[in-house]
Amino acid sequence: MQPSPKQIAVESERRNLTEWEYHALPVDAPAETFGPFKDIVTIWRSKTRPDAPVPARAEIDFYDLKPWLGKISIAKIDPDPFSVQFVLWGTELTKWWGVDYTQHTLGAKSEAPETWQKVEGAYFAHMMERPFIGIVGGTLDKYGRSFIKILGIDLPLLHDGRLSHVLSVHIEIDQDASAATELPDFRPSQTF
Repeated sequence: MQPSPKQIAVESERRNLTEWEYHALPVDAPAETFGPFKDIVTIWRSKTRPDAPVPARAEIDFYDLKPWLGKISIAKIDPDPFSVQFVLWGTELTKWWGVDYTQHTLGAKSEAPETWQKVEGAYFAHMMERPFIGIVGGTLDKYGRSFIKILGIDLPLLHDGRLSHVLSVHIEIDQDASAATELPDFRPSQTF
């Protein structure tokens, strides 16, 4: 189904608020699609039980994540009232963002917290409705660090059959790079 003109306008406004890109890809997209994130997608997918669309949070073993330690965040998603709180924020992320989000809500330490809650909150709310692999990217200008550009992958995790956490891995990319230049055969099913 095609988005309505109103939906397109709202999504355009959201993107302009942060100047970040947000994309959704199917949870069964080939791991090779994710370029530098291929190995983490392969590990994440290997933890999925046959009766579930994505892995349970309890199935993730931090020993498996060793190559990405420092570049990982884990967000806890609460549905009612809806909130996104980081339970883990890696040391490399802290260097890049200039803040440690561990035990803080989404955007709370940015120059415009309401913007992040509105934009990224809507992105995570979509993920709650129907899990997808998310690709995000942009500069850290809302943190006074426009010289740093990030590309990240968001991998949904379940508890009791519903989205409960999101495992994210981020990398630094060149200023002129994007998801389209860094990920081979990049074809998102939805862009927010």
